[in-house]
Amino acid sequence: MKSKKRKSIRRRRGSTKRQKTKRKAKKPQRRSPKRKPVPLVPAIPVSKRDADIRERVLHALARMRRDGDSASEAARKEGLKLETFVRHARPALRRSGPGKPWRAVPEDQISALMTVLTEKGPVTAVVTNSRERRLLGQYDAALRTFRAGGDGAERALKAFEGKTVGGYTLITDAKLLIQLEEAGQLDFDTFYASFGARS
Repeated sequence: MKSKKRKSIRRRRGSTKRQKTKRKAKKPQRRSPKRKPVPLVPAIPVSKRDADIRERVLHALARMRRDGDSASEAARKEGLKLETFVRHARPALRRSGPGKPWRAVPEDQISALMTVLTEKGPVTAVVTNSRERRLLGQYDAALRTFRAGGDGAERALKAFEGKTVGGYTLITDAKLLIQLEEAGQLDFDTFYASFGARS
């Protein structure tokens, strides 16, 4: 009888241990769903659509720096979704934390295809930073004043003497500019180059 009782007690103890083991067993952890990879933004536009988006993104960045627009305001004014704008302009944007507003940093290294005037006429160049983009914009304004015969135009152009954009020296010689204009080489509306333009 005693041996039977001992076996019964052992069985009960064994079943209790198994139950405890089962309770302690960890539930398999659920794997978080994989995030969709964010499409890479090319360093240089590789299509007409990319070039168009890049131009609008850079204009939106200029609005943020110049006018103090928020990222959403600047993107909307340039016909961009905020998500698209942030993805393309990310190297030039900062914020203090998740959910906080984006702000544009003073300088960036975003490349763009732009039209630069050379001795042989306009060419398409890769401009790799905001400093050169800004310099080209200021030169373009001085060039338009020169073509319009504005006062002090030649003096304004002299301020760009020896400066380069995209590896090309900016043309400041008045005689050469007149020759280029007579040859129809100054008839371009914007310094942002259209995709596929000659270089």
